[in-house]
Amino acid sequence: MAADKSTPAQPMTVVETKQSRPNTSIGELFGELSNQITALIRGEIELTKVKATALLKKAGAGGILLAGAGVFALYLLGWIFHTIELALATAMAEWAASLITTGILLLIVVILGAIGALLLKKGMEDKPDPQVNMKLNVAAAKKGLEK
Repeated sequence: MAADKSTPAQPMTVVETKQSRPNTSIGELFGELSNQITALIRGEIELTKVKATALLKKAGAGGILLAGAGVFALYLLGWIFHTIELALATAMAEWAASLITTGILLLIVVILGAIGALLLKKGMEDKPDPQVNMKLNVAAAKKGLEK
């Protein structure tokens, strides 16, 4: 049940206009303008919803991986102190095993952190910005009213 990400969301209603209006009254024109503005606002709201959903999905995965990296970082801290303790108390062989374990945990933390940060950065690229589209739509409406 995956959504097709290649096509943008379509507006809920389509308002058709007439180019030549010799006998069109002002009331009909304002009614048509009202319908167009309503359809425009609904379309912008729908587009913002779709973009926000995509943002949350991508950022959520990055956040989960960063949380995993945080958990492993806590384990790493425990192993560092354990390694220091063994290094001070015993001979080379016992702390060497602890040092290897610490290195493995450090590698896991680095990998999870890097992947999580990358996914979080990718998720932020789809941040919705409805103001840009609304400004373009208002400019188009003003241009249309000038004719």
